[in-house]
Amino acid sequence: MGWRRNGGGGGVVPRGCVALLLVGAEGDEEERVVVEVRVLGNPRVGELLEKAAREFGYDQEGVLRVPCSAGEFRQAVAADAAAAGGARSRIVRRPTTTAH
Repeated sequence: MGWRRNGGGGGVVPRGCVALLLVGAEGDEEERVVVEVRVLGNPRVGELLEKAAREFGYDQEGVLRVPCSAGEFRQAVAADAAAAGGARSRIVRRPTTTAH
């Protein structure tokens, strides 16, 4: 898994990718990441998306908020990759531009 800081705000999301805003526990910093769309269909990431739907609803505007820490999301992606035979997914970390 590749994590990389990107200078600049939200930026353009590459084709085949989607931006997510990882919202950890209260007091944790939000983190914007960009992942390949195929990652969203993986079981453990799917569980996190179901949690997002329960917590934030289906009518979120803008970047999709996911209620988990960056570490929890990274573990879910790694576990799904390991279960799929080690296929690695690229995750790009981007600075958040949202106001708290």
